[in-house]
Amino acid sequence: MKAALVLCCLAAFVALHAADYVCNRDGNNMPDCTNSTNLGVKIRNFWDPTRYWLCNSTTSAAPASVICVKNFDNGTIEYQGFFAPKGDCVSWSEWTWTQPCA
Repeated sequence: MKAALVLCCLAAFVALHAADYVCNRDGNNMPDCTNSTNLGVKIRNFWDPTRYWLCNSTTSAAPASVICVKNFDNGTIEYQGFFAPKGDCVSWSEWTWTQPCA
């Protein structure tokens, strides 16, 4: 009987812990910048493929919304898309849509 109670408590703990890390495909994937693991990491914006989130400081919970743009030496610019599998901006000819939370 005690073993069953321990297993139930353990299962409840695991379920509650996992719920904190569930990906919300309907959200915009904005990270919590007070978490130091997000600092300096480019994170996909689910709502806008031309932008990614970037935490510059752990003192603010709000990340910067950075647009994917490449500046060339001749003064021209190229707007790009954020490609999550690479974790970086790529040209539109290289970009493909990927499932959020995949």
